[in-house]
Amino acid sequence: MPDPLISTLPELKLAIDSAWSELETFLVQLTERQASMQDDHGWTIKDHVTHLAVWEDSVAILFRGRPRHEALGIDETYYAQASFDQINERIRQQRSHLTIGQAIEQLQQVHQTLMASVRGLSEAELSKTVRDFFPVAPRTDDRRVVLFIAENTANHFTEHLEWMRALPERAA
Repeated sequence: MPDPLISTLPELKLAIDSAWSELETFLVQLTERQASMQDDHGWTIKDHVTHLAVWEDSVAILFRGRPRHEALGIDETYYAQASFDQINERIRQQRSHLTIGQAIEQLQQVHQTLMASVRGLSEAELSKTVRDFFPVAPRTDDRRVVLFIAENTANHFTEHLEWMRALPERAA
């Protein structure tokens, strides 16, 4: 869910850095056993981590002038027609072979790449729509860049962290 209070680069960076810190603190304490525990939908903490990495990379790839579907590992037609649940399941299956360590490393690398781009944005760029700022973005995407980035970083981390925290607590 977008945070309407985020509208400037300092607010965006603060929200991302805060959510990232919470996520990292949680992840460094995980055991391999905890990371592989499944929820009622079959998702593990590792699955959540790879999911976050791939979706964050789908934003980072736009800064490189490439379409989101490439970072998601799916073709353009599937991206345009599939539901988010279908896309997410495909992502989960494609990355099921990764260890938790590999998943965390991938997330950290993607996050560093995206944040390098985010930190270089101007306030004017943050105010543009996604379709106007990223030439390869869908022409229907009229979200402001600042909210688009917040949704795919800080808000996404917080959303998944809640689900990830529930797994080890359930087993306790």
